[in-house]
Amino acid sequence: MAKIKGTTASGFKFSVDAEVFKDWRFLKAVRRANGEGEDSFEAGLDMVAYLFNDSKEEERFYEYLAQKHGGRVPVEVVGKEVGEIMSVIREKSKEAKN
Repeated sequence: MAKIKGTTASGFKFSVDAEVFKDWRFLKAVRRANGEGEDSFEAGLDMVAYLFNDSKEEERFYEYLAQKHGGRVPVEVVGKEVGEIMSVIREKSKEAKN
């Protein structure tokens, strides 16, 4: 399984499955997360789980953020970091196609 590796602006080094955007569950969670209400929050949690597709990698992500933010994992920071990771995946996927 091909991996896409990168680093967010805050310094988090990640490695995710290059095929994540082809996973129906991930795309469904992204769509729901962009909605409103309680369901969108739960979908955001699902989206992070599907993005990393590895509970150890997901936990490493949360631990990294907690260390940066006084032991807490701020919701807005998770969203920002995930957005950066998704941007890198999109860019590297485009590069691979060319």
